[in-house]
Amino acid sequence: MEKLQRRLKELQDEGHNHEESILSPRRKNVLLMEKTLPKQRYPELQIPEHIVQYSMSRIGKATNNFYSRNLIGEGGYGLVYKGKLGGVPVAIKLLRPHGKPHGRQGFPEYQQEVVVLSRVKHPHIVKLIGVCPESCGLVYEYLPNGTLMDGLSKGLPWKDRIRILAEQRSALAHLHSSRPNAIIHADLKLTNILLDAGNVSRLGDFGTARVVQMKPLEEDTICRRTNPMGTMGYMDPVFFTTGELTAESDVYAFGVVILQVLTGLLDLNIVEQVQEAMKMDAAHGLLDASRHLARGAGGAAHAAGAEVLQPGAEPAASCHLQRRVAIAGHPADHGNCK
Repeated sequence: MEKLQRRLKELQDEGHNHEESILSPRRKNVLLMEKTLPKQRYPELQIPEHIVQYSMSRIGKATNNFYSRNLIGEGGYGLVYKGKLGGVPVAIKLLRPHGKPHGRQGFPEYQQEVVVLSRVKHPHIVKLIGVCPESCGLVYEYLPNGTLMDGLSKGLPWKDRIRILAEQRSALAHLHSSRPNAIIHADLKLTNILLDAGNVSRLGDFGTARVVQMKPLEEDTICRRTNPMGTMGYMDPVFFTTGELTAESDVYAFGVVILQVLTGLLDLNIVEQVQEAMKMDAAHGLLDASRHLARGAGGAAHAAGAEVLQPGAEPAASCHLQRRVAIAGHPADHGNCK
């Protein structure tokens, strides 16, 4: 049997070689190019026409051949390099190859990010400049001050913290009010909020974002059933238990971000800490009182932050925060605060 199989293969090879021998020189050149040219890793990727496409060689030159000193971070599914394209600083994220250890995301998330960011334009949402189809690379504007978590760790001024919360509230409102399809980020957290040189924020990492069709007669109803995703600690318990992804899922995560920004506490059990403090009427003591926050305009903002933490406060940030704390103890109250 093995001899027959070997002979069959030989005959197939002979037939293939014979076919090639009778091909025209032009056809032979085409076949040779098809064999030698690198195949696109994900040929099914659809790139919108208005998104710039860069070759792998161009990306390599932009990062000085992915020089280690240009490595500035590691996203959910790839390494992020600093580079220059046309003299403009950019951040370039490359899709992690399939099978590489610890790779949490893949091509579907990459494609989702392209689809979402190519249709969104907002001053506090990261700008997608282009893509590299060969490597499934994403080219963004470069934001030199890192993530919001980096900023908090370094003692971000209080006035900047309050402004950033307002900026991100605006970004979420823009996503959720998009028509005819709303956009749910689904992974809002400190490390997905980036800061430029002036600490102006941009919401990034849309790999798990979902486009949800609005119900014509129910403007406040946005719902999509999907597998639980995101980051524990920021994940809406209703979404976690039911798989129903809604705009309220982003609001829940934003509540956690508010608590972290106001207190400087980065622990994911921060909700429980705030609950206990509010029961004892000691919420003011949780506010971050580092020396960076107690000077000049920062002092007034610190007082405003104290109002946000009071149960009777009415600002939008307080509404989100109260809802976040209430849900942690009473999931049935989900959605009471609009």
